[in-house]
Amino acid sequence: MGTIWQSLLANLALVSIFLVGWDIISDLARRTSRKVQDLLLGAVMAGGAIISMLLAMPIASGFIVDLRSAFIASAAFFGGWRAAAIATLCAIAFRLYLGGAGAWPGVTGILISAAVGLGYHYAIGGRRRKSVDILGLGAAVAAGSAIGFMLFPSHAGLEIFKQAGLPLLSFVFVSQIIIGVLLDRQWRRRELAEANLIFSAMVRELPDCLNVKDSQGRFIAANPATARFMRAGSVDALIGKTDFDFFPKDLAEKFRQDEVSTLERGETVRIDQPAVFPDERKGWIATLKAPFRDEAGRIVGIITYNRDVTEQRRAAQLKNEFISTVSHELRTPLTSIRGSLGLIAAGVTGALPPKTANLVKIAHTNSERLVHLINDILDMEKIESGKMVFQVTRTALRPVLEQAIAGSTNYMSEKQIRIALMDDAPRAEAVLDPDRLHQVLANLLSNAIKFSPDGETVILRLQRQPGRKLRISVIDRGSGIPDTFQDQIFEKFAQADASNTRSKGGTGLGLSIAKTIVEKLGGSLSFETGEGTGTAFHVDLLEAERPPRPEPAVIVRKRDNRLRVLICEDEADISAVLAMLLDAENFTSDVAPDIASAKTLLRTRDYVAMTLDIKLAGESGIELFRHIRASATNADIPVIVISAVADETRRSLNGSAIGIVDWLEKPVDPDRLHAALEKIVTRKLDRRPNILHVEDDEGVLTVMSEGLGPDVCISSARSLVQAQEAIALQRFDLVILDIGLPDGSGLDLLKDLPPETPVIVFSAVELDQNLGDRVRAIMTKTKTSELDVARLVKNLLPTFDIHIHATTPGE
Repeated sequence: MGTIWQSLLANLALVSIFLVGWDIISDLARRTSRKVQDLLLGAVMAGGAIISMLLAMPIASGFIVDLRSAFIASAAFFGGWRAAAIATLCAIAFRLYLGGAGAWPGVTGILISAAVGLGYHYAIGGRRRKSVDILGLGAAVAAGSAIGFMLFPSHAGLEIFKQAGLPLLSFVFVSQIIIGVLLDRQWRRRELAEANLIFSAMVRELPDCLNVKDSQGRFIAANPATARFMRAGSVDALIGKTDFDFFPKDLAEKFRQDEVSTLERGETVRIDQPAVFPDERKGWIATLKAPFRDEAGRIVGIITYNRDVTEQRRAAQLKNEFISTVSHELRTPLTSIRGSLGLIAAGVTGALPPKTANLVKIAHTNSERLVHLINDILDMEKIESGKMVFQVTRTALRPVLEQAIAGSTNYMSEKQIRIALMDDAPRAEAVLDPDRLHQVLANLLSNAIKFSPDGETVILRLQRQPGRKLRISVIDRGSGIPDTFQDQIFEKFAQADASNTRSKGGTGLGLSIAKTIVEKLGGSLSFETGEGTGTAFHVDLLEAERPPRPEPAVIVRKRDNRLRVLICEDEADISAVLAMLLDAENFTSDVAPDIASAKTLLRTRDYVAMTLDIKLAGESGIELFRHIRASATNADIPVIVISAVADETRRSLNGSAIGIVDWLEKPVDPDRLHAALEKIVTRKLDRRPNILHVEDDEGVLTVMSEGLGPDVCISSARSLVQAQEAIALQRFDLVILDIGLPDGSGLDLLKDLPPETPVIVFSAVELDQNLGDRVRAIMTKTKTSELDVARLVKNLLPTFDIHIHATTPGE
């Protein structure tokens, strides 16, 4: 038994010798191909297996015990099928040459070892080998050797296993671990050496400066370019020194501060800074500083990379100056050309012959395109140079949207595109630059108009989103954005059709500029599209928080039983005169010197009327008027406008001045004020609910009017257009709505009604009961009588004394 252990121990020493030999051979062959290296590994392992069999001690006639399986499995595991084939074939040939009763069981054992090694080789694949893989391989090869004993003749296998099984399995396992660990370390060392060689060559030949400093700022590694830049003569002359040895103190201190900041933050920083190069020229370097970490992850130094960017900065500056100069120089003549052509096209110089007029129109249109091009280029130059100025302020969005629509109305007017505004976020405000937002919306609207079919409608929609977000959407019904172009749509000069014959025109800069502006405003620009179904661009912004307002200082007069009027006036002398005039007319009054005070009083008190100064404490009285009309309380309060610019304000409000009794200029004419108050009193004393019945059937209108009786003031509209006109001219307390109208669906009217106006749908069309809060009830003709509708009207208008006059058979 001791002899077997000694024999296997000699085999184990052979393993070490062959590994040293392979180490030498692999170093010599490291510049050869991977295929050649695999073949060499197979040959070396085959030699180890053969000599192992030669040195082995026979334990019976024709039976030998050796460590060939460790060599064969290692060749397969580390060299793949090529190494396995060489080692296996050589080992099998030699074992057959030795012959004996154990020859074929020995061959089978060799094949098992090769199969185990290849199995582990391909199981690991491309990943790095781990210690557990080598341990598993050793156990598997030892198990394969045990299986080999079972292949011996039955009379000899058990006896041989008793004699040699334990030492053989032990030495196979140990030798396999030794071979595996040493080969793996050799492999890693060669990989590291090759990587270091490549890295050293890269760093040595790199024209940019690359160096490593310790936490104290001392150089511990650098490339030759750094030594040249520092005027150190050589890399060795740099090691151990700091920037203070090469730069003036103030500059070295600045560099050190940047390094300390990187050490403290543990983050990579990029800095562009002026520099003086070895040839004494001044320029700029782009510096990257990254933390240098040890194996434990602790920051122990700084990696610095410096690159000369003088020429790039000079080229960028020249480009920007060229663009700016050319663009500005073009603007002046283009302005004159566009203006002159516009005047000629408008007929200022007289009528033109048709051919001449057409040529002038073409020239004018293309001058407009040039102006847009110049503006886009200038904006892009401002963005890239960081010169675009933003005047951020708290801004109401609705006026900005209205201005954008007004500015886009005449764009490509020949296409007859309509722009519809849908405001689903009343009184929404955001902190932004209104002019820049207007620029974004003008760009999106012009694109939507450009890509919409003739006669279509572009929708501009404002709505609230979860998370205190506001979304402005520009929606068209064009051909949509192709799938292949969607990833590039916000890139500069990007166009779906970039050919010279593209029919839509444009620079491809607009969306890139719009996206940058929106992001500068703290928002985001996105889109949804489908080919053939249109496109929706979404501008998402953060809604401004409404700061808590302090309770306003208001002048509240002594309560009495007289009718009360609210005076909205910021000049104390004028409000005192108005109060005295109202007192003479037997009215009591309160005074609100600003918009906040007016809103508070309107929310907490009932007024028969109010006087309104258009310029109220520096704020817009028009905005207060619109707020009142959109609110749930005092929405229909009569208003007497008292202003120094009453006529001008009347023109600006145009058709939206619903409920304004009179427009009085300052100083106030007492007779005009008396007449206005008399109208209000008459209306107050004879106040009946105003109901609009939208219905195209004369019989239903007549029956409903009779059923509601004289206690209501009922107006009728027989079409969608008539209903829209009625709503634009007057506010109604309730609307009874038919769906099937000659010119459309009655449901289209809902968006035009104030949110607080109750709606009863009374139609022959059976509808889904879930139409939202806007519809209080859905009643189907023939299933519901006019009496039921009248009763519902009485319930919905409880503040009015309504007597139902409708009857049905049997009552």
